[in-house]
Amino acid sequence: MGRVKLPIGPQHPALKEPENFTITLDGERVVDVDIRIGYTHRGIEKLMESRTYTQNLYLVERICGICSYAHVYNFTQNVEEILGIQIPKRAMYIRTLFLELERLHSHFLWLGVAGHEIGSTPCLCTPGRTGKSSKTFSK
Repeated sequence: MGRVKLPIGPQHPALKEPENFTITLDGERVVDVDIRIGYTHRGIEKLMESRTYTQNLYLVERICGICSYAHVYNFTQNVEEILGIQIPKRAMYIRTLFLELERLHSHFLWLGVAGHEIGSTPCLCTPGRTGKSSKTFSK
């Protein structure tokens, strides 16, 4: 039997972001996978070139609606390192707390999405309520 190429994506219901996978099969055995990511390039780096650090915070926050704090944290951490700014230990603890809350929110959301994909809508609704409470806490 010859090799078969199975394309998945770039738009597929099981993929959160548009990626493209070309899987090469030899019978039922996977021989090769060609992964192409980056279909959602939004030109954020180019937009950031003409803005100040403060203006870029708002831009970075809008990269992803689910994990917006993680993007802002990474951006501010890099800016602080470039400028040689030392932040207090308390601020580091607070940032870690918010990152963990956002991580929990993301995991609850994906747990709900996984349940929804197998036909259980209550699985999607319950983690959403839990996630809202963690986001409210962070405000």
